[in-house]
Amino acid sequence: MSIKEEGYLQDYIAAGLIGFAVGMSIIGALAYNILFYATYSKWGEVIALGVVSGIFGFLPGGFVAGYLNFRIHKTERKEMEGLAAGVMAFIVHFFITLFVFVTMAALAGAGAGTVMTAWALIFVWGLIFYPIGGYLSGMLENRPIPMPTFLKFQGAPPPPPPPPGAQVCPTCGGPLTYIEQYQRWYCYKCKKYA
Repeated sequence: MSIKEEGYLQDYIAAGLIGFAVGMSIIGALAYNILFYATYSKWGEVIALGVVSGIFGFLPGGFVAGYLNFRIHKTERKEMEGLAAGVMAFIVHFFITLFVFVTMAALAGAGAGTVMTAWALIFVWGLIFYPIGGYLSGMLENRPIPMPTFLKFQGAPPPPPPPPGAQVCPTCGGPLTYIEQYQRWYCYKCKKYA
């Protein structure tokens, strides 16, 4: 692996880790409820909460991973790069949640099977929604979206320059001077604007 490819891999892992953190921070309370309902074998609630957590947690996590990847790398294959960032967010999700759930299963004793079943369901939702979020970020990155003007923190555009050539006062025939502040021509002889 070349140094450039290794750098890209590290960037993908960093974007995936941040995407995972965003996804899990959004669904923190839902993950606890999933485990709670799984303990009491209420699998309908577990599946419903899993889908909600996938849509509102893992999908944004994959989107953030893809977005960060695009800010780090300027690339041509936008949709596929977003998908790759979403997959990397899922891989990070897989390893971290596996470690956490195996630890929880070891502490649960007889309920270890239930804990690992809940992890398997979260695994499936992560597998589905992280890559979709990354792919969506690639699709949006590929389309130019103009920034709203009220968010552009720029001053007013400069006024157009005065027309070329010597301007003369229509009253006295003397030379006119362009006053930038008022964007008008002024005659110092007549002491008035033309």
